[in-house]
Amino acid sequence: MNCARIFAVIALLMLGACSQGVDNTRIRVDIIEDRPRPFAIGAVPLPVSSAYLRSATAQGLVTFDVNGRIVPALANRWIVTDDGLSYIFRLNKLRWNDDRGITSDEIAQLLSARFRELRSSRFGAELAVIDRVVPMTGKVVELRLKAPMPYLLEMIAQPEFGLVRKGFGSGPMMAKKYEQAMQLRWKSEDETGNPVLASETVTLRSTTASMALARYVAGDTDLVDGGRFEDFPLLEAAKIDGNAIQFDPVPGLFGLLFVEAGPFLSDRANREAIAMAVDRPKLLTSFDIVAWQESLTLVPENLPSRNANPRPDWTSQRIEDRKVMARGTIERWVNNNGTVRPLRVALPRGPGVRIFFAMLKSDLAAIGLTVERVTPDKPHDLRLIDRVGDQSSPAWYLDQMSCTVSRICNLDADDLVAQARMATDITSRAALLAQAESELQQTRNFIPIANPLRWSVTRKGLLGHAANGRGWHLLQNLGRDPT
Repeated sequence: MNCARIFAVIALLMLGACSQGVDNTRIRVDIIEDRPRPFAIGAVPLPVSSAYLRSATAQGLVTFDVNGRIVPALANRWIVTDDGLSYIFRLNKLRWNDDRGITSDEIAQLLSARFRELRSSRFGAELAVIDRVVPMTGKVVELRLKAPMPYLLEMIAQPEFGLVRKGFGSGPMMAKKYEQAMQLRWKSEDETGNPVLASETVTLRSTTASMALARYVAGDTDLVDGGRFEDFPLLEAAKIDGNAIQFDPVPGLFGLLFVEAGPFLSDRANREAIAMAVDRPKLLTSFDIVAWQESLTLVPENLPSRNANPRPDWTSQRIEDRKVMARGTIERWVNNNGTVRPLRVALPRGPGVRIFFAMLKSDLAAIGLTVERVTPDKPHDLRLIDRVGDQSSPAWYLDQMSCTVSRICNLDADDLVAQARMATDITSRAALLAQAESELQQTRNFIPIANPLRWSVTRKGLLGHAANGRGWHLLQNLGRDPT
């Protein structure tokens, strides 16, 4: 088929799609993800499509609403003791998806087991602060802590903390295999207490960005979710209407982590020279996304719990002046030590990555360095970190740069973060975390570039979907009027 015919077919598909509204009783969702087993809800770490499935079919004590706020799930209400060392949850009267009743003893056992399973995951440092889970009466469960955890609810609302008993969750939806997808229905009870499945369905697929957008253009899906920077250029290629694109204002990390030391990168001045050379505004404007904003600090400056830490001194200088200074640093090192081998940068695949790497390559060439792109499974010196913050605590950000993930690190900063987690009052905790951030900033083991970019494409009229600061658009909220 020649180019003219291809564009003609796309145009016809787009016209057909634009004329279609959304049937909120039959919602079709495509999650951007390319994995051989997309619906493995027991996997650690939990893939995106599996996270959506687990959250819908195996809820935890709390969850997120359409706007990213924490709302009841297994628990209908909770209290926190004055000392912050105990969270007490009163459970809803619910049943597992095999129709067995739910008790606090079961929830305590399952939650304790899940905490143990996730100790080696990204939640491990925070989970170490949880002392134990205690069943109190038939419908009350207590989480006892070794130190206050102001962000506990944010953590346990994550899909990973949805509870499963002998392969069954507790809803609010039930799922079954449907061709290469999963089809979900809401569950409820009739007047006699017997389980009833709603007629409305949500069909969940996991596929590549190009296939998901092609299905959207063809009118075969109502929501494309899980978009990241690497696939963003495909939106323009598919001629997606800008009004259909939603950006989630998520906090988190998007930047380069130094993971290998070696003679050149073990020198802090060289790492700082690389950070100075990155032209953030030019890089981000090459994507033409207003929602993508540059970042210059390790912890977001607008994070409510962050004590103010100054930006690096060089951030106030013009990029041209910064590059001159950075080039001088590199030239001095080369004169004393010899040629620097190409730096290996681990990046994902996708058209957006090609743009990103071209800009990075140009910036570093301006200071006398060459770089080569490798996949994350290959040996590398720098790695792109692109993660949404699970919690609104500076500790989460500092964990991503600790000595557990990079050879270039700061043990003193790690120790300060550990002390902060065990602090008994908020003021001491904030001060320790600010000190840890300052220590890590001096280490220069991470180059902040921007906030993470997360986008979705929605068909007009879809209910229960809204851009939010969590980046989650849970299936159980779709098709329902949030008011």
